[in-house]
Order: sequence, then structure tokens, then C-alpha cells
Amino acid sequence: MAVSTEEVRRIAALAKLCPEGAELEKLAHDFNGILEFVSQIKEVNTEGIQPLDHPLGHQAFWRDDATEPSIAQDDIRAFAPRFEAGFFVVPRVIETED
Repeated sequence: MAVSTEEVRRIAALAKLCPEGAELEKLAHDFNGILEFVSQIKEVNTEGIQPLDHPLGHQAFWRDDATEPSIAQDDIRAFAPRFEAGFFVVPRVIETED
């Protein structure tokens, strides 16, 4: 399956690109090279081979969904220059027209 320069131009337009001349020819050549490589991969006999969920065979380790104590507000207060009603008070970043 070969991709023409017109098809590459149409695909490039969808990506908001405008290749012309030699650049368009190179993209068509590269695109066809990729498709040729994919067709080679499709020819590999994978019968009897188990699919991988991870290339290194790692397992997902799940921890129990359990609550843990958090830092007390009094301890957090020591780090904040201003702390009111359980919240950090910071300088206004966005100016409003009030």
C-alpha cells in the first residue's frame, strides 16, 4: 500500500501543515517506509505467544484503601505566614475591577 504525495498533502492539511516540494516528497517516502515496516511486522508468526501486559513482567502492586492520619492544622500553621479559618492566606494574583 503506497501513499501518494497528494494523500500526504491531504493528511498534512488536516494537521495544519503545508509541506511543499522536496519536503512533501520526503514525507511521502518516510510515510511509505513506516507502512512497509508495519506490513513486515504483520507477517511475523505470533501463534502460541502470550500477549504481554508489561515488557518487564512487572505486576501492579495495590495498597489497601485505608485512611491514615494527616498533619495536624497546628503543625501546618507553623509553616504559613498567614493562616485563617483553616486555610492558607496568600497574596491576590489576579486583579479584579471591584
